[in-house]
Amino acid sequence: MKTVVYLTKNKVWAGEQSIDWDGVSLDEVFGKIKRELKVNEMRIVLGNDVSFVTAVKAGDTFLSRENVLKMIKSWMPFEISNDCFDWKEIVLAHDEMWVQIIALEKALLMSLSSAIKKHGVKVDLITAIGVLLGEKTKGREAPVILKWNGKENLSVLGIDGLVDLVVSDISDEDLMTYATQKWGLAVNPEEITMKEGEFNLPEIVFSEKTKGEDKMILNLPILKDLVVSEKKEETKPEEKGEVEDKEERPRSKLWIYLLFLLLSLIGGIVVMYKQGIFNSVLPGKKVQTAIISPTPTLEITPEPTAVDLSSYKLQVLNGSGVTGEAAKIKELLMVRGFLNVDIGNAEATTEGIIRAKVDVSQPVIDVVSESTTDYKMGMVGSLTSDEKYDLIIVVGSAKKL
Repeated sequence: MKTVVYLTKNKVWAGEQSIDWDGVSLDEVFGKIKRELKVNEMRIVLGNDVSFVTAVKAGDTFLSRENVLKMIKSWMPFEISNDCFDWKEIVLAHDEMWVQIIALEKALLMSLSSAIKKHGVKVDLITAIGVLLGEKTKGREAPVILKWNGKENLSVLGIDGLVDLVVSDISDEDLMTYATQKWGLAVNPEEITMKEGEFNLPEIVFSEKTKGEDKMILNLPILKDLVVSEKKEETKPEEKGEVEDKEERPRSKLWIYLLFLLLSLIGGIVVMYKQGIFNSVLPGKKVQTAIISPTPTLEITPEPTAVDLSSYKLQVLNGSGVTGEAAKIKELLMVRGFLNVDIGNAEATTEGIIRAKVDVSQPVIDVVSESTTDYKMGMVGSLTSDEKYDLIIVVGSAKKL
């Protein structure tokens, strides 16, 4: 029997049956699916709370898996490696090349791969709910907001099959603001609401291609070199003596360590004696120490170079989940001299990031960094030359203590 398995942070659906899990190990869940539901083949859909979906404009970058990984690392809300993501080329109108990204955290991928291997189920597709919902936007040349009230309550911002954003905890007003600013819209995008019955998940999942060029297929990999741990066998009575003997051997080397310590101590005393260190502490001998006054050094403090900040265009995105955080940063930036600052919302993230075009000077980036000193910020990322903004600041939920 084959079925669709839908995975979220604390619940797994196999077909219509739901199973709770601890968010750490999928071993027991997959064992139950195979044993009780007789499932031997499955396709896995990752819920939005365990996956990350985004889109990046490729520009002139040559697209290979290695180059895509370098391009997207600064966009990720968690650390990713080559095993934890997949990508697909999508061409929009006017021959704009975009890259669709899906990713998940390494710990979940390891747990998932371990459970798949241990219970011997066949899995030929691992994808994310966001990109499946995004299929409903194909043929639309303008961005659309798609709402789905199924196993999760999700809002998807997509255009012609490309998914830009998948969120579950954002207000309609903030989502509209993000969509209009990101895509340069004069009016709010069209909004479509779908109920679970209007979205045939199994049909869509089993219609997805699983084989082809890497740049044409979205299918997260299963870890191949994972060692599946088994229960350790109890030590047999006849082996117990051998184990005890191995534990005793390190103790027999104790005298060697003590001898080495003694020799080191003697050697140190000899060196100290030759250097005359004992002369300063032995009675009856006076040691005169010459005091050399250091020559004063004239320090010259360079005059700070004035930086014109008014010509830069900035965007502050709130990924903290706390209303008003982006507005606070905007106010600080404008006090420091920036005049053109837009605000919006981003996918929820813990650590923030500052992304800048390559021609933005370091003093300008430093001023932006000083305005976000209360937040934990990652390394500075890069923006392509055709990006609308010179700098984009994403504020996360983590703050410095």
